[in-house]
Amino acid sequence: DGERVVAGQTIEVREGPTGLALDDANGRLYVLNKFHASVSVVSTISGAEVANVPFFDPTPPPIKVGRKHLYDTHKNSGLGHTSCGSCHIDGRMDRLAWDLGDPSGATKVLNGAGPGQHNLGAGIPGLTGGFNNFHPMKGPMTTQTLQDIIGKEPLHWRGDRDGLEQFNPAFMGLQGDDVMLTPQEMQEFENFLASIHFPPNPNRNFDNSLPTNLPLPGEFASGTKNLPLGTPLPNGNAVNGLAIYRDQGSPADSPFTCIVCHTLPIGDGTDTVLQGFAFQPIPPGPMGEHHVALVSVDGSTNKAIKIPQLRNQFDKAGFQLNSGAPSLSGFGVLHDGSIDTLARFFSEPAFPNVNNDQKVADLVALLRSFSGGFSFVTPFAGEPPGGMSKDAPASVGKQTTLDSAAKNLNLLNDMLALADAGQVDVIGKGTIGGVPRGWVYVGGGMWHSDQTLQGPISTASLLALAAPGSEITFSVVPEGTGVRAGVDRDNNGIRDFDELGPGPGVPAVTYWGLALLGLALSTAMVISMRRLAARSAA
Repeated sequence: DGERVVAGQTIEVREGPTGLALDDANGRLYVLNKFHASVSVVSTISGAEVANVPFFDPTPPPIKVGRKHLYDTHKNSGLGHTSCGSCHIDGRMDRLAWDLGDPSGATKVLNGAGPGQHNLGAGIPGLTGGFNNFHPMKGPMTTQTLQDIIGKEPLHWRGDRDGLEQFNPAFMGLQGDDVMLTPQEMQEFENFLASIHFPPNPNRNFDNSLPTNLPLPGEFASGTKNLPLGTPLPNGNAVNGLAIYRDQGSPADSPFTCIVCHTLPIGDGTDTVLQGFAFQPIPPGPMGEHHVALVSVDGSTNKAIKIPQLRNQFDKAGFQLNSGAPSLSGFGVLHDGSIDTLARFFSEPAFPNVNNDQKVADLVALLRSFSGGFSFVTPFAGEPPGGMSKDAPASVGKQTTLDSAAKNLNLLNDMLALADAGQVDVIGKGTIGGVPRGWVYVGGGMWHSDQTLQGPISTASLLALAAPGSEITFSVVPEGTGVRAGVDRDNNGIRDFDELGPGPGVPAVTYWGLALLGLALSTAMVISMRRLAARSAA
């Protein structure tokens, strides 16, 4: 009935319970423990786990070991009800601004560039004078994403944390735990966070190129350019937006050319200093921390702010002040969420060369398409270098399922072209002759299967295996993951089909029978398709 059986009663299961299935007639509740990789069998009579059944989990060890420090409320808070993941939902953000200043805290001295210190934007004209030290009362600031933050130090909006280790007191001060994490646990946490990438950008084209005609729902003219206040912005051209973003040729727009501060491919500051006519890397600090640049103005009140990355701007839409549209969020962009939309931000007087709403739309389109990388961009002379970006191309996750070689192969061909270019991997999964099978594309029109005995086969031969009831689903996966996802799920060097070989509960005759059956089916299908093709040609 959706009510607690006994007020306050809880049932202890395993880590990461995320799904329930009730067998009321037999008094059993089944709980999917995603992090523990098991199913708990719970008695609805006793309210206790009576059995636990593990299942295979390919999750890499750093994720398994470290994610509890983000999610586990029982371990890392005083009352068992909060964790880092309470605000950093799914390792990202909650779209809220929090005023977490400490009136009893001490002012932290802001040092200059150097090992273990800060990069005060050396080489950024007009934006690096008059820095203030870090006051403990910092005002409201929106929750930042934890995606790809390791190696992008210093952390926080102001850059007032040299590295992740300096967040350890938050387990006591914010979450009310009795102790902080041990150094080993903090390293586990850091290793886990280092694994979090940005997902495929929903606004980029399949080949990961920038869109040239992107609709911009929720973006309206500010009334300061050529369109009346509240007019929906036209579609944006992100390619033109990138040209505006990088344009350093107009003194009228200096020093507010975007690229001067927001380097590619991430949008954050450079990890270098300008010495003469060359940008020199800053050596990492004593804890391996980096030195992304700080500037002394953010357009409001802060006199020390880290140049923020721009890869999640498309997630910050929904705040509207005067368009007449409903506001779906209480905070927008900037460190405190005080600017409701990107359109309003690019309409500010600080950008005089953005002199019409089409340019505003083009820049908004660029920002909404920012994650995904800029490998196609050749740096201009004088552009400060940026850091590496952990993100997935737009094609990752795309799938097509075929039940014959006669189906439309356009999407598959596009997938294989990206794989041949070294951008992604492509795998195939299907059931052939009643046996689950897998393949990974290795380039040049050839595939490896999950069976060692079966040598490389061509795309045409693989498609010849597809039939109604024996469909093959082709998927784009991140570059470097195709072997594990396609043919070796535990990445132990023994292919999945081969692991059906002699072992506990699998007689040798079963393995070799399946192997020969698979080989025979493959050979028969290829011969049949070749004969059919020959007849058609005749």
